[in-house]
Amino acid sequence: MQVGEASKVKFNLFKNKFEFECGDHGITLEKIGGGICCYATDAAHAEIYCAMPLGMEREFKDANYYIYALTATQMLLRVRKAVLLIDFAQKHCATNVPNFRVFGSKAWGQNCQVPWQPSYTQLYNEAEKKRLASGANA
Repeated sequence: MQVGEASKVKFNLFKNKFEFECGDHGITLEKIGGGICCYATDAAHAEIYCAMPLGMEREFKDANYYIYALTATQMLLRVRKAVLLIDFAQKHCATNVPNFRVFGSKAWGQNCQVPWQPSYTQLYNEAEKKRLASGANA
């Protein structure tokens, strides 16, 4: 992905994993053990910085996942009304979902989750507006 791009994906019987890169950073979205998890990774998807379990697979049946490359160091993931911001430069994640849990690595630390800020909602709204205007992945 290039900065400013967005992608839309959906799991199916044959596709259980999606990987996205922007510069030196990446996001992996994977169905594993009956659940769905998002990982912040390096661009090669070899090093996991943090894991963000989204929930059980059955809870997201037929859901679309949207990934946005906001900047060279920030990426967003949206599924339904849940939005996750990953800031690779600051080594933290934030989500608009109450009681959501992020599991950090040694590199990022266990407490790599920060509170959701109104400015993150603005970032998401701008990225979504741009995605819809481009007509891609509508």
